[in-house]
Amino acid sequence: MPDYELLTMMLSALKWRQWNGTIQMVTDSAGAAFFRRAGLLELWSEPVSTALDGLEIDPFRFWAAGKLRALRGMDAPCVMLDTDLIVWADIQPLLTDAAVAAHREALNPDVYPDPADAFVLAADYAFPALWDFSLPAANTAFLYLPSDKLKNDYVDAAFAFMRALRNDAIDPTVSMCFAEQRILPMCAASHGVPLRTLLDEDALNDQTFLTHLWGHKGELEASPERRVAYCLRCVLRILRDFPAWESVLAANDQTAPYLDNL
Repeated sequence: MPDYELLTMMLSALKWRQWNGTIQMVTDSAGAAFFRRAGLLELWSEPVSTALDGLEIDPFRFWAAGKLRALRGMDAPCVMLDTDLIVWADIQPLLTDAAVAAHREALNPDVYPDPADAFVLAADYAFPALWDFSLPAANTAFLYLPSDKLKNDYVDAAFAFMRALRNDAIDPTVSMCFAEQRILPMCAASHGVPLRTLLDEDALNDQTFLTHLWGHKGELEASPERRVAYCLRCVLRILRDFPAWESVLAANDQTAPYLDNL
């Protein structure tokens, strides 16, 4: 895991615990072994789960299927939070009877093509009749689901589509984004559940109470100077708000060098 992603993940978990309650990392045995080596098993308030062992989904075409498997094991109401998204404040007042996603996404045909043309599906599979394919997609870097009924229908529908897909050479962005981010709003609408967002699609950089690293990762990869500056900011914020974690930063090979540069 790149240093900037590891530090963002640390702030994400620590800030969630500070303001919004319990949080758990759901991964597989390889992931748990990584967090153990990194000295981060105590980062989350709940024990690290290896519930993703044995996930029988193509990890290339469906690289975020683990998120949906993790969601299946949670009791609603619950939040699914990407490790590159930090919530800096109490978000509880925004989490009521509506579903909440990070932001809407327009149906750009490069990412969200017409399903009738893009997908070859098993003969016994059919899209649910209540789905409205005109709805914009929803980015699920943050996802709050208020009920088990909606959560289970969304997860079941996503896995049913993933298992039915027969395209061998399909762009994995297209297949995963449909399963994760297009099915969600259609499921919510079919349940009569409003879907709200934390960010305005037209102002994604207007981030005040949250930070989503998202596409900025590419800029950090391309600029060593900006990468170092970003990591130093993260380290300073951890030291300021969570000073007890200095020893963890010092013991980790990826983060220790930044302490020497303060």
